Parts: sequence; structure tokens; C-alpha cells
Amino acid sequence: MKHAADRKMAASRPIGVAQGLGAKDLDQATVFSRIAILTGEEDALGTRNGRWCFISALRLLSRVVGNLQVVLPANLAEFRSEVGELAPRLWSQGRVDLVEMDKACWGEATAILNVGHQVRAGCPWTSILSNGWVARCTSGTTPISADSDQANPIAAMLAASLGVTEVFKRVYGVPVERAALLDCCEFSLFEFSQTHRGLGPILPAQVQIPNTLLLGAGAIGNAIALLISQLQLTGNLTVVDRQVFGDENFGTCILLDKESAIGRPKAVEIAAWLEQTNSHIDAKGIESDIESLLSGDTLQEKLIDVVINGLDDVAARHAVQKLWPNILVDGAINSIGSSVVTHSMDHREYSCLRCTFELPNKDHLKEQSEATGLSRASLEGDQNRPISDADIDAADAASQPWLREQQRLGRTICSTMQTAQIEGLGLKLKKGFLPSVPFIASAAAALVMAQMLRNLLWPDEEFVHQFQFPNMFDGVENGHRFARFASKNCECMRHSSFIDKVLAKRASQLSDQPLHSQ
Repeated sequence: MKHAADRKMAASRPIGVAQGLGAKDLDQATVFSRIAILTGEEDALGTRNGRWCFISALRLLSRVVGNLQVVLPANLAEFRSEVGELAPRLWSQGRVDLVEMDKACWGEATAILNVGHQVRAGCPWTSILSNGWVARCTSGTTPISADSDQANPIAAMLAASLGVTEVFKRVYGVPVERAALLDCCEFSLFEFSQTHRGLGPILPAQVQIPNTLLLGAGAIGNAIALLISQLQLTGNLTVVDRQVFGDENFGTCILLDKESAIGRPKAVEIAAWLEQTNSHIDAKGIESDIESLLSGDTLQEKLIDVVINGLDDVAARHAVQKLWPNILVDGAINSIGSSVVTHSMDHREYSCLRCTFELPNKDHLKEQSEATGLSRASLEGDQNRPISDADIDAADAASQPWLREQQRLGRTICSTMQTAQIEGLGLKLKKGFLPSVPFIASAAAALVMAQMLRNLLWPDEEFVHQFQFPNMFDGVENGHRFARFASKNCECMRHSSFIDKVLAKRASQLSDQPLHSQ
């Protein structure tokens, strides 16, 4: 992953996001030479929230800036050791250096992200912190609250996402008229509101989750896994994803740091990481698409009670909904926004994923074929396999020399499409390959995990069916909730008696047979 072509692939996504926001003259060498500093206040980093904010921000920043200096107060020996072990292992667009306070390039920094409450007029300063379910961020003259005693990693991740968004605006030169810097914004992930009544309820010391399926181990799934490890959830978790990690995932998947993971199944890698970092979780990874899995005997679908979906794919959403879990939480992103949809069996009047999302009419294969020259037959199969001689022979004649070069470089079908985007071949990619940044996915993960725990632990609270941050670069101000009622023509309404039987049968079996029994 050290050579220029692969690094260019991972860099193309944040560059594309910045271009979409009106940034000009985005020469990669210039952008990644700019200095960003991550630092923190001693009092803030003495709290669990402050440390979670810092670690999440560190993992996010390494993937969008090329010259990151990490500066910690002197009197935090244990945390300095943790950061010192993590930082050199992180994949980075350039370099991550631990720097002493008096050696940091404060005056040369394009952006400074501080975990704490202070503001600094006259320098490119942003402060983030969280308390309870409330995430806070400021880049202006108004300080945020210094209180941070109620531990909750979900709000800490949202705070980190907001802070890294502010750094991105500065480092990539996003015009202020397109995305102004934030001044003392707050958001409650319990009330899904800026104007919250309080910090929200205290999380239990330990949360036993029902048998749970995490569908998708990409950008959103990585951030969800990090939250699962920080929350120290206990129980059975099955991770499902049909893809393997590719070079392009380094820039968006915040747990992907090792070159040895490239070509490995995403689900298997994430499940293994979870078991290493959270001794309470029993995680199993399966390399498969959900449709194939449900048609076989591998997944004991009748025993799954909670589904977390991080795949932005309508067909997968439709398939997994037919498990009819008690709680299904779906996270989605585009290049600038995050959203969450929740279906609960306690609120069946609201739409399920099958009537919320309509199958697209677009012929993506046609678009991909026209752009790359590959035949539909080549594109319909496993897009994670290397390009073969047969693929090239069946391709458009004019594209064959270029495809032969991609084959020589060891490209897969999937990475060839990404390379086509970088080289300006006009490829209109599927949603999963649009320009993207990791802090949009981590914001979606925070929304998803907030909804999962709200519905699991506090089911009597006001039900939030859908919530969206349409543009994270505008902060939380335009975030809004909305609801859609179930379609009378959908299976969730027409087959309600069948669903009742599924729920009753699963409830009777769960006490007798764990999800991962052999």
C-alpha cells in the first residue's frame, strides 16, 4: 500500500468530496503536506469521554490528512502509552508523528483539533467534547462546556466526527460560503435534537445484547465495531459481508491498518478484531451476501433478534428485513450526509426497510460497462476477483490495452472501476464507490448505535423512525427527524399474522439455543 498508485486510489475519495463542496486547486501533494495537529486538555483527557473523542479523532484524521502531529499533555502517562502504541500502527495518507508540546508546529498548522472546551482566537482551532449522550463542537469564539463525567462513547464518536469535519474544511480549503465553521454546537443522540433537556440516561455498566447480526463491515461497519468494543457489549454477534478488503478501503475504514488484511474477507477480519478487543463479545464473521446466506443453513435466522445494517444496498435491505427481527437499525451515507432508519416490532405502524427503500431502476452494469469496456458478464460475477484474460477478450476492443495494464498491476474488477474514476474515465459508480470520507460513516455509526441502544434499553421513550444529517459540513443545525408509515401493500402489513408467528417461535427458541451453537 506504500506505492503511489494505491495511495492515489485511497486519496481520491476525500479529494472528490472536497471538489463537490467547491474546493479548488486540490493538488494531492499540497493538501497532504499541510500540517494538522491533534491535541487535548489534561482535564478532558482524564475522562473516558475525552479519551474516546481523542482515539476516534486520531483514527479518522490519519485517513484524511497527510501530516498529522499528535500532541499530549505531559501528565497522562498511561494514555500517552496507549496513543504511542496505536499511532505508529495506523494507516495514514502520509505520516502520524507524536510530538512534544514545545516541538509542535503550532504556527504552521492549517488546522488544530483540541479535545477539551477552550477556544483560541486567531488560530485554526476547533474544540470537541461530549457528556452523556450530548456531543459538542466549536471552531468559533464561544467555548463549549467542560463537563464530561457521564461516560458514553457514542456521543464521543459523534463529537470526533464533527471535529474532523472542521479540520477537513480547513485542510482541503472548502469555501466558507459552502460550509461555514461551527460555533458552539451541541446535539443529543438520545433526544435526536440540538435543544435537548439533559444528558440522557446513564448507560449500564454492561449491556447484554440479544443475538445480533451486523450486515456490512465497510466504512459504517468499521465504526460500529469500534463502538461495540468501547461499549463493551456482551453477547453473540454475527458479522456478514460478501466483500474482501481492497486498497481503496484504507481511506474510509477506520480499523483497516494492516496491508495483510487486503484480500481478506471484511466480515472475518472485523469479527476477529472485535474478539481481540472486547472479551465479552462472541463474534463470528461470514463471507457471504445476505441473500445467499438466508437461502442456506449457515445462518440460524430464526434466532436473530437485532439487525444492524451498514450496507447501502436496497436488495440487501429487502432481504435482511425478512428476518423480521425485533429491532432493525439501518445506517446510510452519501458523500456529505448520514442517516438512520429504525424498524421496531413495537412500532409496526411505521415502514419497514422493504417499504422504505424502493429497488432502483438504474442499470449500473450498463454504466460500468460503457465506462470501462468490460462486458456485462464480467461485471455480473464476483467483482472482487482479479481481471482475467477472458474478461479482456470479451471487453470492448478500444479498452483492452488499458484493461491489460490493470491486469498487470493485479487489479480486481472492483479496483479497476475505482481506478477508472481516478483516471477520469467518466465512470458512474455504484453508491459504495462514490467520493466519501470516514467521518461521515462514523457519524452514521453513532446514529445507528444510539438508535439500537435507545430501542433496546429504553423502549418506552419516544420512537424515532428516521433521522438525517443531510449535510455534516453544515453541522447538526439541519438535522431532522421524520417518519413514514407502513405501506398497506408491503409484506410487513399483509403478512402480519405470519410475522407474529415468527416472533413467537423465535422467542420460544432463544432460551434453548444460542446463535453460535454447533
